[in-house]
Amino acid sequence: MEIVRCVSCDGYGWFEEDGQVEDCGWCGGVGYVYRDPQGVDHRIPPADYAGVAERLEALEVERLRAIGYTGQAKRPWEQAARQGRFAKPDSSEE
Repeated sequence: MEIVRCVSCDGYGWFEEDGQVEDCGWCGGVGYVYRDPQGVDHRIPPADYAGVAERLEALEVERLRAIGYTGQAKRPWEQAARQGRFAKPDSSEE
């Protein structure tokens, strides 16, 4: 089956309303779904995540580029918003 962006959340995987954040009920928070040959969308089962992780990452990079994101992902300890919440791992762990 093909993997496509969830039409309900448009790939975000969640909704925010009145300060409340909830996972998308259609894709289960993944942002993407399987589309069968008949065009019916199905939630990707957690057991499949490892097998489709690379494809999901590629689709997410595509989605981010489409909305204008041009940067590179930062590790948690490199993000200003998370300073102090994450410690940089030993160089032996990288």
